[in-house]
Amino acid sequence: MEMKLDRDFSREELADYLTALAGQIRQGELQVAGVVQKLPNQSAVEIFCKEKKGRLTLKLQVSFATLEHYPEPRREAVLSGLENFKVVKKKLGVSFGNLTKVAAQGRFPEAAALSEFLRDNEAFAQQTDPEWQEDMATYLDHVKNLENAFTIGNLEMFQHELADLKASLARCHKNYK
Repeated sequence: MEMKLDRDFSREELADYLTALAGQIRQGELQVAGVVQKLPNQSAVEIFCKEKKGRLTLKLQVSFATLEHYPEPRREAVLSGLENFKVVKKKLGVSFGNLTKVAAQGRFPEAAALSEFLRDNEAFAQQTDPEWQEDMATYLDHVKNLENAFTIGNLEMFQHELADLKASLARCHKNYK
């Protein structure tokens, strides 16, 4: 379920919209894309306000768990998927770490270590959320470049792609955590 509002408001329209939103929050129920979500008493809130070069940006992010309101089969499916994703992500971290250690010593890893990393990436890519597609495509391009660097025996390129992959993973983790 997702809803994005991207339009121009007059000052009065914006105030009315935010007032209506505040009313829903006070009542403990928020309607999003036609579905009513119950709000807990406490939520994680991030407010960002910045003025730069004559432009003010204000962002509000509120997040809270909704799983408790899911029907049991759906809740179990989501929890199972989250656990599987954590397992895949952990395996990927281990195989990536193994490649990084060897490359830092100025040598290529064994072919089996690279194959394990490639398998872990396939599993990781299958588990990703659709909203990550653009970043995942960039990440997978770096994985392909890493494999090519290994194939042609270019250690400098291999090390460079590992650095790019590390930066890509950090960026994705920050953006989609």
